[in-house]
Amino acid sequence: MNKRPILLLLAAMLFGACDMQGVTELAPFMMDNTVRLEVDGAKVFIYAEPTCQLAFNERRCEFRAHTDTMLDYFVLKLDAIPGRSGVKVNANLTWSTTKGENTKENITLDVKRISGDVIWLCDAERRIAVVVKVLE
Repeated sequence: MNKRPILLLLAAMLFGACDMQGVTELAPFMMDNTVRLEVDGAKVFIYAEPTCQLAFNERRCEFRAHTDTMLDYFVLKLDAIPGRSGVKVNANLTWSTTKGENTKENITLDVKRISGDVIWLCDAERRIAVVVKVLE
């Protein structure tokens, strides 16, 4: 019996499973309107009203979320505030980690959904996913 096709099938299945690790699952992501940042599939910042604050600067197209101590945060600066889903925006993103600060510049985010004042954005590889809120 030739075992080669079986080995190739197993290798393909393992490769496919490894490829999906570290990405945001879109269905649950888009059902939750909590302001948050996900990087490589992990929630690195989740807004909690009693201990966090939000800021929005319309002129600078900038969203900020941070804890009251300002130790944990993310800042998302877009090239424009999107008006509808399905468009792409360029962005700069900075967030805190236990080892300091991380920054991703000139990333392209897809606007996945807009509902009222909440915007869901995600890059094409689903490595960066963020929910922000436009404040009046």
